[in-house]
Amino acid sequence: MLLHKESFTMNNQANKDHDYNHDLNRNHTNANNLGIALSDGTPVNHFDTTTKLEISPSNNDDTPKDIGVTFASDKHLNTIDSFWFALKSGIFVRPFDFVTIEYLRHDTKTIGMIQDIQTIASNQDNFIHFDRTVQTGDFPNSMTIKRFGDILAASDYDFQHGINIAKVVVVANSEYNEDGRLSRMSTTGMPVGLGRSVRFSTKEEVTFALGVPEMIFPIPAGIIEMSNGQQIPVSLDITYLVGPDTTHVNASGISGNAKTSYLLFLLQSIYQKFKEYEQDFAMIIFNTKEKDLLQIDEIQDGEKRLAKEKHFQMLNLKMTPFDNVTYFLPRGKDGNPNSVHVPSNSKTYSYELNDVYDRLELLFSEIYDPHYNLSSIINYIYEFWPIKKSVIQNKSDKNIKTWSDLFTFKGYPEEIITHKSSLLHFQGHIQRFRRSSLFIDKKITSTYLGKEIRKIKPGDIFVIDVAMLSTLEEQSFVIGDVMKSIDELYASKEGSSSVSNGGNNTKEPVQRKKPRYVMVFIDEINRFLPNSKPPAKLNTVGEQIVKTVNAGRTRGTILFSAQQFKSTVDQSLHESTGMHIIAKIGLSELSTASYNMIDESTKMNIVRLNKGELVIIHSAFRYPIKITFPRPSFKDR
Repeated sequence: MLLHKESFTMNNQANKDHDYNHDLNRNHTNANNLGIALSDGTPVNHFDTTTKLEISPSNNDDTPKDIGVTFASDKHLNTIDSFWFALKSGIFVRPFDFVTIEYLRHDTKTIGMIQDIQTIASNQDNFIHFDRTVQTGDFPNSMTIKRFGDILAASDYDFQHGINIAKVVVVANSEYNEDGRLSRMSTTGMPVGLGRSVRFSTKEEVTFALGVPEMIFPIPAGIIEMSNGQQIPVSLDITYLVGPDTTHVNASGISGNAKTSYLLFLLQSIYQKFKEYEQDFAMIIFNTKEKDLLQIDEIQDGEKRLAKEKHFQMLNLKMTPFDNVTYFLPRGKDGNPNSVHVPSNSKTYSYELNDVYDRLELLFSEIYDPHYNLSSIINYIYEFWPIKKSVIQNKSDKNIKTWSDLFTFKGYPEEIITHKSSLLHFQGHIQRFRRSSLFIDKKITSTYLGKEIRKIKPGDIFVIDVAMLSTLEEQSFVIGDVMKSIDELYASKEGSSSVSNGGNNTKEPVQRKKPRYVMVFIDEINRFLPNSKPPAKLNTVGEQIVKTVNAGRTRGTILFSAQQFKSTVDQSLHESTGMHIIAKIGLSELSTASYNMIDESTKMNIVRLNKGELVIIHSAFRYPIKITFPRPSFKDR
């Protein structure tokens, strides 16, 4: 159907010599059937805008029904990448719905996704003439539209009150094989044409367009909900999550819109499918909010469990929590855990100086050091460790071992301590850290996280609680230390790793199988990897995170991260991320450079998302798609 100057014309074979009086008599009958007010047999030349849109009931039968017809105009062009269609009166569609039309031949079809919806009002001087004609050959269900100064409208289209039109982006062109099933993508690059019937896509067509049938090891990633009531499970191949095709997942959106819940659902989906596919993997999850993630091995309560069961079955997932979980809680006063919730299968962690002497820069990452005075002292400790007290202080041959020793030590070379204030500055920060129950001279009941990370085995799930740590410095240090320990895990030879032997400064080789994949989840990552100003000037913890992320694709270290606004996170993370999850967010944020991978129409649709609706942006999909998902099956608050 061709739209010209806001009036519809179609098919250049329209009969210019048509008898006007004959048509006018037919117009009177058809107009009355459409409820159009006439005066003295003449069509009315204005519109009643009070008519409400009637939403048609969901069509769940096996025979998809037409919902509109394709058209084009000077303002609404059909290309090989997109087309427009006019909706039948009473039909309800939404952005991200999938639709299908027959292509140029009977054995091909085009599957697309609605991106925009508009309403066009009929021109007062030019009304629409619909004349359905029986066509044969390769163009079934076509229409001949003739333009005169009157109205003759098919009952499917309410021209009196304007017409709803929708823009569709082409996701896939397909062909049929001999048994009538969709077989492969068609490379034909032609527009879909005019006057072609449009209908909602079937489940088979949507999954085909998204490439799901071609996935060797699919991971359930959510559910597409269409306006006609269809619910279609969506999957991603394993290579699109953990490499080598793409790696890393990041979610953003305003608080309360389930972005964190989605990442946990995706981790749970990966967890179940990796066990099914016999993949060697481990997970490290940071709990940054109260007790949100300190119950992931506990089963969901009865009522909440029943509400999710249908969707889990649709995705071919089990309603089971994580197992083989170990919780690591920060040491508090008197050696007790500093945590809102203390699971039974938990350990406390803390840091002796001997554990972290080689990564003190991570502890000072938030401290302003423009002249690198502190960095000089930290580098000296690392390079000359173990530092002997007797070298400078003429005492018994004894090494510096504890935070207390480090605080009292003053025997640095003159080229390291260029000014007395530098040493006082360093000692002041050491004293401040000593007041924390996390940094102790001697561990008794607690453990060192780095040692535990280097011993991680396939199937292990580590949850590391940092929620109750009082300062951002402490939280950042824990995360940075874990990421550095992951690097050390992969730096060791295959089949073995080295762990520290107490305070003897020796490394013991331990034979064990390393996980092929290690998935790390960090919520509120903007706190630990903030947008650097000037660009590329990261603090030491941010540098460590980026280093681990950059190496992730080749070695299987996958970061799942979340924050409210992408613009608050360093751009290097987004450049390395293969899958972006966007919940509802404002246009002011979407206008920043961090969202340049999203087209303007999709941005407008993101603003209108409801709670629990998410948009997935992934190279596996030609365009962003909208999904919903069931909340994770483990116990929540």
